[in-house]
Amino acid sequence: MTNYYPCTGLYNEEECPSWYGATPERPRTQAQFGNCYSNLSPRYTSDGQYATYNSLRGSPPFSPRYTSSGRPSPSIRRPRRNSTTAEKRQSATEERKPRPRPVRTATEADAKRHGIPAGYSLKNWDPAEEPIMLVGSVFDANSLGQWIYDWTVYHHGASSPIGEVASELWLLLIQLAGKIKRAGETVPRIRSKENREMIEDFMEAGDRLTNKLRQLLKACEAFMLRSSAKHEKDGQLVKSAGVEFVETLFGRDRELERTERLMTSVRLWNLRFDTNCEDIIKEIHSQTCYDVAAGVI
Repeated sequence: MTNYYPCTGLYNEEECPSWYGATPERPRTQAQFGNCYSNLSPRYTSDGQYATYNSLRGSPPFSPRYTSSGRPSPSIRRPRRNSTTAEKRQSATEERKPRPRPVRTATEADAKRHGIPAGYSLKNWDPAEEPIMLVGSVFDANSLGQWIYDWTVYHHGASSPIGEVASELWLLLIQLAGKIKRAGETVPRIRSKENREMIEDFMEAGDRLTNKLRQLLKACEAFMLRSSAKHEKDGQLVKSAGVEFVETLFGRDRELERTERLMTSVRLWNLRFDTNCEDIIKEIHSQTCYDVAAGVI
C-alpha cells in the first residue's frame, strides 16, 4: 500500500527524509557524552543533564564549593581574617600624639646649684628650667603660669575676661622661657659673629623681662603675706592667699597696669625674636642634626 504524505508531496515512505515525523531534539552537549568535567560545571546536574529552573528547584547542581543543602562546604570555607585597619589607624594616631616629656623630680642638690635657700618647696619646679621663687615655693615658667591660671579660674571663672588674660600670660611665660633656653643652647655653635651677638642681645633682653616678672611677683607676694599671716598652715598658703594674689596681679587699683606692660613687652620680644633669630636657630639645629647623622660629631 502506498501512503501519501501531503506535506512532502511524496507517496513512498522510502522517499521521505529521515527527519520527517521525528521529534525535534536539542543538539547533544559535552555533558551528555559523559565528559569527566561535566559534573563539575554549574550548568549541569549531577547526572550530566542540562540544568534548568525545575531541576534546580528539585536538586541543586553539584558544585565542589557547596554541599547538597546549598551551604558553603566547610572544607573550603575561608577563615575570616581579623581587620587590622582600625588597629593601624589607632596605632598611627597614638604615634602622632606628642608624648609628654618626663619631668625629673628636683632634689636638694638641684636647689643648691641654683642658689635656692633651704626649706623651699620643690614639687612645682622642673630642675631643667630656670627657677622662679614665690612665697616658699619654687616654680618654672610653665608651672607658674598654670598656678596663676588655676587661681584666676577659681576666683573669676574660665570664661571671664581676667581668665583669658591669665591664659595668655601663661602662654607668654612659656614662650619667653623656651626661646631664651633655645637661644642659649644655640649660641656656642654659631660661627657668624654678627648673628651670635644679635642672639646674645635678645637673651639679655629676655633676662631683663624675667627680672621684671620676679619684681612683679615680689609685689604680689607682699599682699599675700599680709593677707595670710593669720591663716598660714605648715608653710602652705590657704585659699585666701591665692585669691589675694589674683586680686593683686589683675586688680585695677593694684598691679594690673604693671602686668599689662609686662605682657606687652613679652609679646613684642617674642615677635622680634621670631623675625630675627628663629631662622638662624633652625639653620644651626638642622646643621647639627646633619653632622650627627654623618658621624661628624
